[in-house]
Amino acid sequence: MENTAVWIDGPAQQPRIGPAPVPEPGEGELLIRVKAIPAQPGEWKLPAGLIPIPLNYPTIIGVSLSGIVEKAGAGVTRFKPGDRVATNTTGVLRNDHRFGAYQRYALAPQGLTSKIGETEFEEAASIVTGYGCASALCLHLGLEKPPTRSVAARRDETVLIWGVSSSFGAISVQLALQAGYTVVGVASARHAVLTNGFGLSYFVDRSSPNVVQELSALGPFKAVLAAADSAEDQVKIGDVLAAQGGGRFLTATGVRTGVRLPEGVTGSFHQFADDYLDPKNAQFTEWFWWEYLEAAFADRRLKSLPLQVELGLSKVLVAWNLLRQGKVSGKRLIIVPTRE
Repeated sequence: MENTAVWIDGPAQQPRIGPAPVPEPGEGELLIRVKAIPAQPGEWKLPAGLIPIPLNYPTIIGVSLSGIVEKAGAGVTRFKPGDRVATNTTGVLRNDHRFGAYQRYALAPQGLTSKIGETEFEEAASIVTGYGCASALCLHLGLEKPPTRSVAARRDETVLIWGVSSSFGAISVQLALQAGYTVVGVASARHAVLTNGFGLSYFVDRSSPNVVQELSALGPFKAVLAAADSAEDQVKIGDVLAAQGGGRFLTATGVRTGVRLPEGVTGSFHQFADDYLDPKNAQFTEWFWWEYLEAAFADRRLKSLPLQVELGLSKVLVAWNLLRQGKVSGKRLIIVPTRE
């Protein structure tokens, strides 16, 4: 058993491909043979030194992956070798390269791991990033959880999701719809067919000169999520909320520098992975990873954006450059470490 990884030796240093030890799983941990890794929008900023997270170098980053359980540590009762799974490894939060996703063998906690059944590894790797969507909608915006096996009754409440052509937006749309809400989605007009395929109640073109008026007419909104947004977008979101008397929105990027929101309107940002490590969210964590997500994999109720699969860890740098240049839209980049 040999391991290979994408190593980062320090801030603003070029990542390199090199050998890595095969980690040994500890209490409650799994050793996973990695089959697919979703390239995340902000990951390129870590090796570029643009995110001030103190890391122990050299390190391996990446937090989401799918693969096969190679070995189970002590105290693991839910998984066994050979299980097909998807997970959040919590690698960066732990500041421990053994949990970094960008390697052939990585550690992961059993509590943040789901069985994926017969779902393709590439599709599962994309869908598993929905943990952030569930946390955003339910824990931070106060929406009801989608039922695990039944169909939710329709609610007389509307949710606005800006950036529905992003992976974060697309999965958030599906979760909110499954929970019974009417969902208004915003994206570029070229993505209208793609995003309507996720079941949107209403689609609005983000470039429309009347986007604020169009959205205001569809409100008021129970919750507003900015899944992918620019400074200009945030100003428009602020105007929409001001038109309904004020409110708050949750943004996956943080309120942009220089954005001034109207009086009575606020924007907030959260590190969603932290929510699943907080003991007060233990029931929610178990519900999402071991109930809802496993059921979603079993009955295929969650759909991913179209996938662009890249073979080999060397393609990680290519993927990060595409994300840095803003050349990924309406699709998801997936890295497959090996041909095996």
